[in-house]
Amino acid sequence: MARVEKVDRTAEQRMDEFEQRLFVLKIEYDKYFNGIERIEPSKERDDLRRLIKDIEQSGIRATRQLHKMRSLKARFSSMELFWTRNLLQIERGTHPKQQFRARLHEEARGLAPTPAAEASRPRRQSPEERQEASFREVYDEYVSTRRSCGQPGDLSFEAVRDVLSKQVATIKSRYGCTDVKLRVTVEDGKAKVKAVPQR
Repeated sequence: MARVEKVDRTAEQRMDEFEQRLFVLKIEYDKYFNGIERIEPSKERDDLRRLIKDIEQSGIRATRQLHKMRSLKARFSSMELFWTRNLLQIERGTHPKQQFRARLHEEARGLAPTPAAEASRPRRQSPEERQEASFREVYDEYVSTRRSCGQPGDLSFEAVRDVLSKQVATIKSRYGCTDVKLRVTVEDGKAKVKAVPQR
């Protein structure tokens, strides 16, 4: 006869609470990125980060509950990566929705681009400049994710860029691809940069 695992009802209730609050937080961030809300729900995000950490440290033993807790943590980490990337774009003024709203605002006011505005438009970047910008974006996200995972974030951009550059060159040579996509992931509670060949 199969042994029935003892379910921790308190942990189950806290995980259900976490899942509901994560759903609400996703909606709040969507509102923030769409310009509906003016204040980032960072406090709620910090609260959820503490809650999942408390659940993780509560000593869950049932296999089903352990799987559920890890799935919730992975989903939260994935959402945090997405939010961090969008926040960095907003900070730099490169977020697509932010740029779209600015264009609409200008059109609504009937503003034609002035010569000064035309001159201030970014010039076409060279492949080297685009790659440098791509490395910078991955670096910012990587450092931010390391800090959120409790890892040291005192890494120099030059050191990370050199490692990524060698990794990209190796993958292009090995797979004969024209491009390599870099993405930040969280595995076993640690931030990592994965390089995926693009054909």
